[in-house]
Amino acid sequence: MIQAESYNIPTSLDSISTWRQRMIDCGFASRYGSIMTSSYPTGQIGFLLSEKDPASSSNDTGIVQRYEQIVNDGKGTSYYHPPLQRSSFDLPLWVHDSIYNNAKKEEPAAAPKDQEL
Repeated sequence: MIQAESYNIPTSLDSISTWRQRMIDCGFASRYGSIMTSSYPTGQIGFLLSEKDPASSSNDTGIVQRYEQIVNDGKGTSYYHPPLQRSSFDLPLWVHDSIYNNAKKEEPAAAPKDQEL
């Protein structure tokens, strides 16, 4: 996991896209998550979660089992619960589009000379 700062800062948003693509290039599934926090200057802090095998750790059953283990061990908090983890990957549309639509794209082919303006 990489701390990815805030999507509210344009340079951080560019970096999130760059780092996400680097993780994909290395063979990881990678997605950006965000948690709102009033103690952080921008009101939210983000992270880039990259996994080799997301099916083994990111499913609802696994999330709930880990949470129940934390509670059973007496280490529960007043903040974390499974819906918070699941919802951390729900992003505003403009953030989602910026991160996920900035993946490697082929350069558009040059227009034939007779079609240039």
